[in-house]
Amino acid sequence: MDAYLTVEARRSLEALALLGGARGYLVGHRRGPRFVVEAFIPAAGSRRLSGADLRVLDRVFGGPAIGFFAAGPGRSAVRREVLRPFGCGKLFLEARLDARKGLVLKAFSVEYDGGFALFPVPIASPEGRNGR
Repeated sequence: MDAYLTVEARRSLEALALLGGARGYLVGHRRGPRFVVEAFIPAAGSRRLSGADLRVLDRVFGGPAIGFFAAGPGRSAVRREVLRPFGCGKLFLEARLDARKGLVLKAFSVEYDGGFALFPVPIASPEGRNGR
């Protein structure tokens, strides 16, 4: 299992991190064991992430929302929000800016193994583009 971000999605996430951060939902699809992230839908204000919002996005986009993201400060709080039944089997993507490295991404699968937990997932880069 891995996560692939389209070039446009990666740029959007970098912009969200640069602009002070955001949290919300991932839109895309699954292709075999791969999560393909196509877009980010920020949650409004301080609204908590929820299963009800996932269902709304499923209707709007005609397919399942594939997960959640947190960019910038507050990533720990978002981690706790997604460790619920509605998060199970979804992708959780974290982004932060590092002065030396630029955009730093971490991906996790939300799973249940006696309790909800995040399991690291590798991030696939566009071939020949070094992730950019």
